[in-house]
Formats: sequence, structure tokens, C-alpha cells
Amino acid sequence: MHDQDGRESRKEAREKDRRIMRTRGMIIEAFLEVLRQKEYADITVIDIAEKANINRSTFYAHYMDKDDLLHSMTQEKMEALKRLQSVSPKSGPADSVAPAFHQPDRYYAALFEHLAEHERFYHILLTKQTPANLGQTMQEVLKESFYKRIAALELDQKLQVPIDILLDYIACATQGIIVKWLDNNRMYSPHYMALQLTRLSLLGVYKAMGMKVEQS
Repeated sequence: MHDQDGRESRKEAREKDRRIMRTRGMIIEAFLEVLRQKEYADITVIDIAEKANINRSTFYAHYMDKDDLLHSMTQEKMEALKRLQSVSPKSGPADSVAPAFHQPDRYYAALFEHLAEHERFYHILLTKQTPANLGQTMQEVLKESFYKRIAALELDQKLQVPIDILLDYIACATQGIIVKWLDNNRMYSPHYMALQLTRLSLLGVYKAMGMKVEQS
């Protein structure tokens, strides 16, 4: 009897969790659609609730206000970005050898797959002015990811340029390409983008331009 009650309780809990996730998903999609059409400062909870086809009390059951919603959405995506550094489903342990010219770096591959999966969120939040300041936050996450990679490989003593300049360069360049890619409706596939960034990293800017680089 107790086992049956326990199973029923767990089933009810799972169903409740699914309802919560479904409602939050509706709210998030509604918010993104409203944000696509209006500036953040002009958006009200009523706007979001009406777009999601829910009442305000339902919205407030999940979020305190639109700022709380924005913070929750952004934090969730940034935490997912931070986890990408450890994503290597088909790779062994990382080492200090650069990837092959015809093989995308596993981090870039995971990054662009993530961006493609959540394209709407990133496209809207990277082009709209909001308190979340996603562009700056994303740059910091990218810098952190590459710094951890350098530190894990113990490459910091082998760097040819100061690490702060290197990380700023990588993060800003990567984000700039991401924004352009999303603006162009993902003209190229995630795999293709990951491969091109890998090749740019391997070649360096001058070699990628076709210039001859003399070895010192």
C-alpha cells in the first residue's frame, strides 16, 4: 500500500514539474516575442501574460517581475555555456595538440550547436538593450572558458602575447562572428562555422588572409 502511494506521489510530482516547465516555456516564448517587437523598457507583465495567453497571477506564480524573468533566462543560458567546455562526447581527454585542419575544435562545435538550438534567445537578447547586457556577460563566459582551457593544459607559461589581450581578442572576435551569423539567419551550418573558427585559430589572421608569415 505504501509503495503504491509512493509511486502515485512521484507520478503526481513529475506531472506537476512538467506543468511548471510547460508554463514557464510559454512565458519565456511570449516574452521573447514581445521583446522582438518592443523595447525592454516598454514591456509590461500584462504584455507578456496576454501573449502567453495566461493571467497575471499565473505569471507571478513563476516570476516576481519581468526583471526576474530576464535574469532567470539569462542565467540558465550562461550556465549552459559554461558547461560546454567539458562537452566532448566523441573526444578523449584534452591535450595540448591543436585540432586537425579538417576537424572542428570540439568547443566551437558544441558552442555553435548550442547557439543554433537556442537561436531565438541569442538573436533577440544580443541585439536588444536590456539590464541583462547579454553581450558583455557572454564575452566574460567565453573568456572564462578559454582561460580554463589554457590553465588546464598548463599553457599559460608558453603564451606569445599577454593572456588578458589574448582572451579579449578571442572572446570579442567569437561573439562578433556569432552576432553576424545569427543576423544572417545562420547562413552556414553550426559545423561549418565551428570548422572556420578552428581554421582561423590554426592559421592566424595573416595566414588566413593569404599573407606569407616569416618565422622568427
